[in-house]
Amino acid sequence: MKAQAPKYFNKKFGLGMLFLPLAGLYWFAGKMAKLFSVGYRAKATVVCVGNVVVGGVGKTPLVIEVVEHFLKLGKRVAVISRGYGSDSEKGEAPVFVDVKKSTADEVGDEPLMIAKRFRGKVPVCICRNRGVGLQCLDAMGVDVVVADDGLQNYTFKKDKVVIVFDGKDCIGNGWILPAGPLRETLTSGMKKADIVMMMRQANPTFEKRLWRYGKPVFHAKTVVQNTAEFAGKKVVAFAGIGKPEKFYKSLSEAGANIVGTYDFDDHHHYVETEILHLVDMAKKHKAMLVTTEKDFVKLPTRLADKISVLRIGVEIDNPDEFFDGLK
Repeated sequence: MKAQAPKYFNKKFGLGMLFLPLAGLYWFAGKMAKLFSVGYRAKATVVCVGNVVVGGVGKTPLVIEVVEHFLKLGKRVAVISRGYGSDSEKGEAPVFVDVKKSTADEVGDEPLMIAKRFRGKVPVCICRNRGVGLQCLDAMGVDVVVADDGLQNYTFKKDKVVIVFDGKDCIGNGWILPAGPLRETLTSGMKKADIVMMMRQANPTFEKRLWRYGKPVFHAKTVVQNTAEFAGKKVVAFAGIGKPEKFYKSLSEAGANIVGTYDFDDHHHYVETEILHLVDMAKKHKAMLVTTEKDFVKLPTRLADKISVLRIGVEIDNPDEFFDGLK
Protein backbone atom coordinates (compact mmCIF):
# COMPACT_ATOMS: atom_id res chain seq x y z
CA MET A 1 0.00 0.00 0.00
CA LYS A 2 2.84 2.38 0.75
CA ALA A 3 5.28 3.94 -1.67
CA GLN A 4 8.54 3.57 0.25
CA ALA A 5 11.43 5.96 -0.25
CA PRO A 6 13.51 4.71 -3.20
CA LYS A 7 16.14 2.19 -2.15
CA TYR A 8 18.75 4.07 -4.17
CA PHE A 9 18.46 6.96 -1.68
CA ASN A 10 20.87 4.97 0.48
CA LYS A 11 23.22 3.87 -2.30
CA LYS A 12 26.04 6.11 -3.48
CA PHE A 13 26.39 4.29 -6.77
CA GLY A 14 23.16 3.06 -8.28
CA LEU A 15 19.98 4.20 -10.00
CA GLY A 16 20.19 7.61 -8.34
CA MET A 17 23.12 8.52 -10.59
CA LEU A 18 20.67 8.75 -13.50
CA PHE A 19 18.93 11.63 -11.73
CA LEU A 20 22.01 13.71 -11.00
CA PRO A 21 21.24 16.22 -13.79
CA LEU A 22 17.79 16.78 -12.27
CA ALA A 23 19.39 17.07 -8.85
CA GLY A 24 21.52 19.85 -10.26
CA LEU A 25 18.42 21.69 -11.44
CA TYR A 26 16.80 21.21 -8.00
CA TRP A 27 19.91 22.64 -6.34
CA PHE A 28 19.94 25.61 -8.74
CA ALA A 29 16.24 26.34 -8.11
CA GLY A 30 16.91 26.39 -4.37
CA LYS A 31 19.78 28.83 -4.85
CA MET A 32 17.59 31.14 -6.93
CA ALA A 33 14.79 31.00 -4.37
CA LYS A 34 17.22 32.09 -1.66
CA LEU A 35 18.77 34.80 -3.82
CA PHE A 36 15.51 36.49 -4.82
CA SER A 37 13.54 36.11 -1.58
CA VAL A 38 13.24 38.90 0.99
CA GLY A 39 12.43 37.25 4.30
CA TYR A 40 10.15 38.90 6.84
CA ARG A 41 11.72 39.64 10.22
CA ALA A 42 9.09 38.96 12.86
CA LYS A 43 8.78 40.83 16.14
CA ALA A 44 8.36 37.48 17.85
CA THR A 45 11.27 35.11 18.35
CA VAL A 46 11.15 32.52 15.55
CA VAL A 47 12.49 29.04 16.24
CA CYS A 48 12.63 26.82 13.15
CA VAL A 49 12.72 23.05 13.61
CA GLY A 50 13.64 21.68 10.21
CA ASN A 51 15.65 19.09 8.34
CA VAL A 52 17.70 18.70 5.20
CA VAL A 53 16.40 15.19 4.47
CA VAL A 54 12.93 14.22 3.21
CA GLY A 55 10.89 11.78 5.24
CA GLY A 56 10.15 11.29 8.92
CA VAL A 57 12.97 12.17 11.30
CA GLY A 58 10.93 12.82 14.46
CA LYS A 59 10.64 16.55 13.80
CA THR A 60 7.03 17.12 14.85
CA PRO A 61 7.35 15.55 18.34
CA LEU A 62 10.34 17.82 18.87
CA VAL A 63 8.26 20.83 17.77
CA ILE A 64 5.72 19.91 20.44
CA GLU A 65 8.47 19.62 23.06
CA VAL A 66 9.83 23.06 22.13
CA VAL A 67 6.35 24.59 22.34
CA GLU A 68 5.82 23.04 25.78
CA HIS A 69 9.14 24.46 26.95
CA PHE A 70 8.21 28.03 26.06
CA LEU A 71 4.71 27.64 27.50
CA LYS A 72 6.27 26.64 30.84
CA LEU A 73 8.26 29.89 30.71
CA GLY A 74 4.99 31.80 30.47
CA LYS A 75 5.47 32.81 26.84
CA ARG A 76 2.66 33.32 24.36
CA VAL A 77 3.52 30.67 21.78
CA ALA A 78 2.25 29.94 18.28
CA VAL A 79 3.14 27.41 15.59
CA ILE A 80 3.45 28.13 11.89
CA SER A 81 3.38 25.47 9.19
CA ARG A 82 3.06 25.02 5.46
CA GLY A 83 0.19 22.58 5.93
CA TYR A 84 1.60 20.13 3.42
CA GLY A 85 -0.97 18.74 0.98
CA SER A 86 -3.87 20.68 2.52
CA ASP A 87 -6.41 23.00 0.92
CA SER A 88 -4.98 25.88 2.96
CA GLU A 89 -1.56 25.37 1.39
CA LYS A 90 -2.98 26.37 -1.99
CA GLY A 91 -4.12 29.81 -0.84
CA GLU A 92 -2.17 32.97 -0.06
CA ALA A 93 -3.98 34.07 3.11
CA PRO A 94 -3.11 32.66 6.55
CA VAL A 95 -5.52 30.05 7.94
CA PHE A 96 -5.78 29.12 11.61
CA VAL A 97 -6.54 25.61 12.79
CA ASP A 98 -9.86 25.24 14.60
CA VAL A 99 -9.68 22.04 16.66
CA LYS A 100 -13.48 21.72 16.64
CA LYS A 101 -14.09 22.33 12.95
CA SER A 102 -10.90 21.96 10.89
CA THR A 103 -10.17 18.76 9.01
CA ALA A 104 -6.82 17.36 7.91
CA ASP A 105 -7.84 17.98 4.30
CA GLU A 106 -8.30 21.67 5.11
CA VAL A 107 -5.21 22.36 7.24
CA GLY A 108 -2.93 19.31 7.05
CA ASP A 109 -2.46 16.36 9.37
CA GLU A 110 0.54 17.57 11.38
CA PRO A 111 -0.83 21.08 12.11
CA LEU A 112 -4.15 19.57 13.20
CA MET A 113 -2.35 17.05 15.40
CA ILE A 114 -0.31 19.80 17.05
CA ALA A 115 -3.37 21.97 17.64
CA LYS A 116 -5.28 19.07 19.18
CA ARG A 117 -2.33 18.16 21.41
CA PHE A 118 -2.58 21.65 22.95
CA ARG A 119 -6.41 21.61 22.92
CA GLY A 120 -6.54 24.70 20.73
CA LYS A 121 -4.73 26.87 23.29
CA VAL A 122 -1.73 27.37 20.99
CA PRO A 123 -2.51 29.15 17.70
CA VAL A 124 -1.45 27.07 14.70
CA CYS A 125 -1.17 29.13 11.52
CA ILE A 126 -1.07 27.62 8.03
CA CYS A 127 0.46 29.73 5.29
CA ARG A 128 2.49 28.85 2.24
CA ASN A 129 4.23 32.22 2.55
CA ARG A 130 5.49 31.97 6.11
CA GLY A 131 6.38 35.67 6.11
CA VAL A 132 2.73 36.64 5.60
CA GLY A 133 1.68 34.23 8.34
CA LEU A 134 4.22 35.70 10.75
CA GLN A 135 2.89 39.20 10.14
CA CYS A 136 -0.51 37.94 11.25
CA LEU A 137 0.98 36.32 14.37
CA ASP A 138 2.88 39.51 15.19
CA ALA A 139 -0.44 41.37 15.12
CA MET A 140 -1.73 38.88 17.70
CA GLY A 141 1.13 39.73 20.04
CA VAL A 142 2.73 36.30 20.41
CA ASP A 143 6.21 36.07 21.96
CA VAL A 144 7.55 32.94 20.28
CA VAL A 145 6.70 31.23 16.99
CA VAL A 146 7.86 27.68 16.42
CA ALA A 147 8.11 26.88 12.70
CA ASP A 148 7.35 23.23 11.95
CA ASP A 149 9.73 22.82 9.02
CA GLY A 150 10.61 25.74 6.76
CA LEU A 151 14.39 25.44 6.70
CA GLN A 152 14.32 25.82 2.91
CA ASN A 153 11.65 28.55 3.01
CA TYR A 154 13.17 32.01 2.55
CA THR A 155 10.04 34.12 3.07
CA PHE A 156 10.91 34.55 6.76
CA LYS A 157 13.94 35.10 8.97
CA LYS A 158 14.83 32.60 11.68
CA ASP A 159 16.24 33.55 15.06
CA LYS A 160 17.16 30.00 16.01
CA VAL A 161 17.40 26.91 13.80
CA VAL A 162 17.33 23.31 14.98
CA ILE A 163 18.20 20.75 12.31
CA VAL A 164 16.96 17.23 13.01
CA PHE A 165 18.62 14.06 11.75
CA ASP A 166 17.64 10.42 12.06
CA GLY A 167 20.60 8.63 13.61
CA LYS A 168 19.99 5.54 11.50
CA ASP A 169 19.52 6.91 8.00
CA CYS A 170 21.49 10.17 8.44
CA ILE A 171 21.69 11.69 4.92
CA GLY A 172 21.48 8.51 2.84
CA ASN A 173 23.68 8.67 -0.24
CA GLY A 174 24.30 12.38 0.34
CA TRP A 175 22.79 13.52 -2.95
CA ILE A 176 20.06 16.07 -3.58
CA LEU A 177 16.55 15.18 -4.79
CA PRO A 178 15.68 13.27 -6.89
CA ALA A 179 19.06 11.49 -6.92
CA GLY A 180 19.03 11.24 -3.12
CA PRO A 181 17.04 12.30 -0.06
CA LEU A 182 18.53 15.78 0.50
CA ARG A 183 16.53 18.98 0.09
CA GLU A 184 19.80 20.90 0.03
CA THR A 185 23.45 20.06 0.58
CA LEU A 186 24.54 19.16 4.08
CA THR A 187 26.96 22.08 4.11
CA SER A 188 24.34 24.67 3.17
CA GLY A 189 21.93 23.26 5.76
CA MET A 190 24.54 23.24 8.53
CA LYS A 191 25.46 26.87 7.81
CA LYS A 192 21.90 27.78 8.84
CA ALA A 193 21.90 25.64 11.97
CA ASP A 194 22.35 26.82 15.55
CA ILE A 195 21.69 23.39 17.05
CA VAL A 196 21.72 19.83 15.71
CA MET A 197 19.39 17.18 17.14
CA MET A 198 20.13 13.53 16.51
CA MET A 199 17.01 11.43 16.90
CA ARG A 200 16.58 7.72 17.44
CA GLN A 201 20.18 6.58 17.95
CA ALA A 202 23.76 7.76 18.05
CA ASN A 203 25.94 7.50 14.95
CA PRO A 204 29.54 8.31 15.91
CA THR A 205 30.86 8.40 12.34
CA PHE A 206 28.20 10.81 11.08
CA GLU A 207 28.30 12.91 14.25
CA LYS A 208 32.06 13.35 13.88
CA ARG A 209 31.33 14.80 10.46
CA LEU A 210 28.70 17.15 11.91
CA TRP A 211 31.01 18.41 14.66
CA ARG A 212 33.33 19.79 11.98
CA TYR A 213 30.73 22.48 11.34
CA GLY A 214 31.18 23.76 14.89
CA LYS A 215 27.53 23.36 15.91
CA PRO A 216 26.44 21.63 19.15
CA VAL A 217 24.98 18.16 18.65
CA PHE A 218 22.30 16.86 21.02
CA HIS A 219 20.50 13.53 21.26
CA ALA A 220 16.87 12.64 21.82
CA LYS A 221 14.68 9.59 21.57
CA THR A 222 10.97 9.08 21.09
CA VAL A 223 9.06 7.60 24.01
CA VAL A 224 5.56 6.18 24.30
CA GLN A 225 3.45 8.21 26.70
CA ASN A 226 0.58 5.72 27.12
CA THR A 227 2.41 2.40 27.39
CA ALA A 228 -0.15 0.87 29.77
CA GLU A 229 -2.82 0.82 27.05
CA PHE A 230 -0.84 -1.62 24.90
CA ALA A 231 1.32 -3.72 27.21
CA GLY A 232 0.50 -7.40 26.67
CA LYS A 233 -2.24 -6.64 24.10
CA LYS A 234 -2.60 -8.01 20.57
CA VAL A 235 -2.67 -5.15 18.08
CA VAL A 236 -3.14 -4.53 14.39
CA ALA A 237 -1.26 -1.36 13.50
CA PHE A 238 -1.44 0.98 10.52
CA ALA A 239 0.31 4.22 9.62
CA GLY A 240 0.71 6.75 6.83
CA ILE A 241 3.96 8.37 7.91
CA GLY A 242 7.45 8.71 6.48
CA LYS A 243 8.93 5.77 8.38
CA PRO A 244 6.17 3.48 9.73
CA GLU A 245 8.72 0.98 11.02
CA LYS A 246 9.57 3.47 13.78
CA PHE A 247 5.92 3.45 14.89
CA TYR A 248 5.81 -0.36 14.96
CA LYS A 249 9.06 -0.46 16.91
CA SER A 250 7.60 1.91 19.51
CA LEU A 251 4.52 -0.29 19.81
CA SER A 252 6.67 -3.36 20.38
CA GLU A 253 8.74 -1.55 22.97
CA ALA A 254 5.48 -0.64 24.74
CA GLY A 255 4.84 -4.37 25.14
CA ALA A 256 2.28 -4.82 22.35
CA ASN A 257 2.03 -8.08 20.41
CA ILE A 258 1.75 -6.90 16.79
CA VAL A 259 -0.21 -9.40 14.70
CA GLY A 260 -0.59 -7.28 11.58
CA THR A 261 0.72 -4.05 10.02
CA TYR A 262 -0.57 -1.92 7.14
CA ASP A 263 1.48 0.87 5.56
CA PHE A 264 0.12 3.83 3.61
CA ASP A 265 1.80 6.76 1.85
CA ASP A 266 3.03 9.60 4.01
CA HIS A 267 0.20 12.12 4.54
CA HIS A 268 -2.29 9.57 3.16
CA HIS A 269 -5.92 10.70 3.25
CA TYR A 270 -8.06 7.78 4.38
CA VAL A 271 -11.43 6.80 3.01
CA GLU A 272 -14.02 4.98 5.08
CA THR A 273 -13.72 1.69 3.20
CA GLU A 274 -10.03 1.46 4.09
CA ILE A 275 -10.73 1.93 7.77
CA LEU A 276 -13.62 -0.52 7.76
CA HIS A 277 -11.28 -3.11 6.23
CA LEU A 278 -8.74 -2.50 8.99
CA VAL A 279 -11.45 -2.75 11.65
CA ASP A 280 -12.45 -6.13 10.20
CA MET A 281 -8.84 -7.32 10.22
CA ALA A 282 -8.49 -6.35 13.88
CA LYS A 283 -11.70 -8.23 14.73
CA LYS A 284 -10.42 -11.28 12.86
CA HIS A 285 -7.29 -11.29 15.02
CA LYS A 286 -9.23 -10.34 18.17
CA ALA A 287 -6.85 -7.42 18.46
CA MET A 288 -6.84 -3.69 19.07
CA LEU A 289 -6.57 -1.43 16.03
CA VAL A 290 -3.86 1.17 16.65
CA THR A 291 -2.46 4.12 14.71
CA THR A 292 -0.42 7.29 15.17
CA GLU A 293 -1.71 10.68 16.35
CA LYS A 294 -0.93 12.08 12.92
CA ASP A 295 -3.09 9.43 11.24
CA PHE A 296 -5.86 9.57 13.82
CA VAL A 297 -6.79 13.18 13.00
CA LYS A 298 -7.53 12.10 9.41
CA LEU A 299 -9.94 9.29 10.23
CA PRO A 300 -13.71 9.39 9.67
CA THR A 301 -15.24 10.70 12.90
CA ARG A 302 -17.82 7.95 13.26
CA LEU A 303 -15.09 5.28 13.25
CA ALA A 304 -12.66 7.04 15.58
CA ASP A 305 -13.90 5.25 18.70
CA LYS A 306 -12.86 1.91 17.16
CA ILE A 307 -9.19 2.92 16.98
CA SER A 308 -6.57 3.48 19.69
CA VAL A 309 -3.75 6.01 19.42
CA LEU A 310 -0.10 5.65 20.34
CA ARG A 311 1.00 8.93 21.92
CA ILE A 312 4.64 9.78 21.29
CA GLY A 313 6.85 12.27 23.07
CA VAL A 314 10.58 12.92 23.09
CA GLU A 315 13.20 12.67 25.79
CA ILE A 316 16.14 15.00 25.26
CA ASP A 317 19.57 14.26 26.66
CA ASN A 318 20.85 17.34 28.49
CA PRO A 319 17.58 19.28 28.01
CA ASP A 320 18.77 22.32 29.97
CA GLU A 321 21.71 22.81 27.63
CA PHE A 322 19.52 22.24 24.58
CA PHE A 323 16.94 24.84 25.60
CA ASP A 324 19.65 27.28 26.66
CA GLY A 325 20.69 27.19 23.00
CA LEU A 326 17.26 28.49 22.00
CA LYS A 327 17.53 31.68 24.06
